[in-house]
Amino acid sequence: MTPLPGMSPQLVIAANLRALRADRSMSVVTLASLSGVGRATLTKIEAGHGNPTIDTLYALANALDASLGDLIGAPADPAPAVEVVRAGAGARVEGAVAARLLDRVYGHRLAEIYDATFSTRTRHADPHPAGVVESILVTAGCLRTGPVSAPVDLDAGDFVRFAGDVPHLYRALGGAARGVIVMSHP
Repeated sequence: MTPLPGMSPQLVIAANLRALRADRSMSVVTLASLSGVGRATLTKIEAGHGNPTIDTLYALANALDASLGDLIGAPADPAPAVEVVRAGAGARVEGAVAARLLDRVYGHRLAEIYDATFSTRTRHADPHPAGVVESILVTAGCLRTGPVSAPVDLDAGDFVRFAGDVPHLYRALGGAARGVIVMSHP
């Protein structure tokens, strides 16, 4: 079963866990042994009836040699030109640490992370080298950003990913904005 948009987090985790275990030809008994998660608990999670803690999810991911995002995230579809994750959206896990999955970076040799402040003056940016992808999480204020041909308006907590190898822009709306930029280089 492939996770579908709108599926509950438990069903997404269940489908991903079954698929990862099957891809590795791993039995429930073996995964339980490697992860330290009881067989009954594992069976319940795979059936979509469990409510695993973040510690349990990390133990399963480690035993499967997978990332946490592989368990809690929807499978990667062909990426749209601009992808926005609104505040409050995205797969969540909670425990001693609460986290929200925003994006997963594949196949890049370098990812640069910047703490950025944006002014209300529009900055038109020239294209970066071919294959560069920009991801931005707005942490304060409102920001208009993205390809010049398709900018999006974001509020604090919103996330966007777009091709950085096309002309793009940044402009705070209604006062300075802050955010985190990840520049992923091929």
